[in-house]
Amino acid sequence: MSEPEHRARKTRSGPSSGSFKLARVEVQELAALAGPDVFSSPGADLLSDELLVDRVLAGDPPHYEVLMRRTAARLFRIARGMLGSNHHAEEVLLSTFVRAYENLGSYDRRLRFGDWLSRIAIHGSLAALKRQSTPPPVGRRRQQLELVRQLEDAVDGLPQRFRVPFTLCVLDEMFPKDVAESLGVPAEAVRVGSYRGRLAVRRLLGARFDDAESRAFGLDLSTLDDVMRKVRARLGLA
Repeated sequence: MSEPEHRARKTRSGPSSGSFKLARVEVQELAALAGPDVFSSPGADLLSDELLVDRVLAGDPPHYEVLMRRTAARLFRIARGMLGSNHHAEEVLLSTFVRAYENLGSYDRRLRFGDWLSRIAIHGSLAALKRQSTPPPVGRRRQQLELVRQLEDAVDGLPQRFRVPFTLCVLDEMFPKDVAESLGVPAEAVRVGSYRGRLAVRRLLGARFDDAESRAFGLDLSTLDDVMRKVRARLGLA
C-alpha cells in the first residue's frame, strides 16, 4: 500500500451526519475565514452541512454562505494545486459554488457535502486544464521565500500527471480510489502519480515539506469575500 493511504485524512469540510468533531486544520480555516457578521441566525455555524443544505432548500439562502465559508479553503486548495494559477482557481471556486447551489436538490446524501463539492471542483479544474492553451507556470526558485510558497512553487513545477494526483492525495488527503473514481482513471495510476510527485517535491524541500502541507495554497479572507460577492450576484441573491 502506498504512503498516502497510510495517512489519516486531516482536512474536512465541516461537521457531518450530526458530528461536530472538526480536525485541527479545519478549525483554523474556519477561524481565519469566518467573520463576525457571517451567519444569518445564532448557532448557524454549529449546524451540520446536511442541516444547512436542508435550510437552504427550504427557502433560506443565507445559510448557503455558511457552507461556502466552511468549504472554500479546501476547494481552493484543490483547484489551485491542479491548475497552478490563483486566478483560475478562484474562477473554479466561483463556478463550483454556483453549480452546487443550482443543483442543490440533486445532492447525493450518501456523500459528505464537502466531498460532493470537491467532485464538482475537481471536474471544473479538469475542464479548465483542457481549456488552457499554454502549460501552467512551473515553479521558480526565488530567494528568501516563505516555506509554504516554496511548497507551492515545487508543486507548480510538477508535470500534470504528478501534480493532479499529488494535490488530491497528498495536500487534500483523499484516498486514491476516490480520486480515481472522480478522474475516471485506474487507481494504480493515481497511487503511482501521487507517490512520484511526493518524492520529487521532497527532493526539493527535504524534511521541511511536512510542516507546510496543511497550509499550502491557502485562501485569504479578502479573496473569499470577493468570490462570495460574485456568487451572490451570479445567483441573484445580492
